[in-house]
Amino acid sequence: MKVVATTVGSKGPESQVHNQERLDAAKQALIEAKAMGTDVLVLPGGFFTSNDSQSRKHIANSLINAAKKAEIAVVFGVDEESTETSNVGVKEKRHKGNTGWSLFPMYAYASSPNDSKVHCWQQRSIFAVNRRSVLINAYKEVRLLKIGMEILGVLLCGEIFNQHIQDALKNHEPRPKVIADLVHVGAKFKVHLGMKGLGEGERGLASMCSLHVQSQNAKKRYYVPREGYLSTNEWDRIVDGPPRIEMKLLEF
Repeated sequence: MKVVATTVGSKGPESQVHNQERLDAAKQALIEAKAMGTDVLVLPGGFFTSNDSQSRKHIANSLINAAKKAEIAVVFGVDEESTETSNVGVKEKRHKGNTGWSLFPMYAYASSPNDSKVHCWQQRSIFAVNRRSVLINAYKEVRLLKIGMEILGVLLCGEIFNQHIQDALKNHEPRPKVIADLVHVGAKFKVHLGMKGLGEGERGLASMCSLHVQSQNAKKRYYVPREGYLSTNEWDRIVDGPPRIEMKLLEF
């Protein structure tokens, strides 16, 4: 599977005023990714922001429609803004998911020419301290996108640290080719630890992430079982934006 990992310029304070320029940049990234011969473009968690479900769905559909037109798979995050803050310094205004779980107001959207359904998944956990914040059944849901004859697994940011979620992915059949983690912000986020946990053992899985960064030529991070944690500062193509989107083609 050919996956384009991205590092995206940080947008600063969360606000919908950046959505249109981010949509324009993402559409250009789709064009570049298609020209690279990739299967899927992965953008970070919280690539867009919204203040309610209606505006969230509107901005998400705008990019999904562009991806369908380009005939390429895309995965990206949309956050709903909240004024409530948890004791770990993260927005924790909870929304009820379709299953009745109490989840965080961060969402992953996924669309593929080979998958008839447009997926929308809510974030289940953030750090290890959140492991008990959601019913255990929520962690057993395996979130997958069909791309060609292969399968991409999707995680939202800190979900990669959750042992229950890792185990569900490792034990799933058919096995995902690679797991994409949609990280919100790369600074101080030790994603390599989650990648290592996901990649260990006989049923270890490859993984990669896309994330927001505060510098140019930031690391594009991925993990391959039996090779370990890998990273590169190089990029294959760039969208000047704003925001700046650096694109690296990874093959799994």
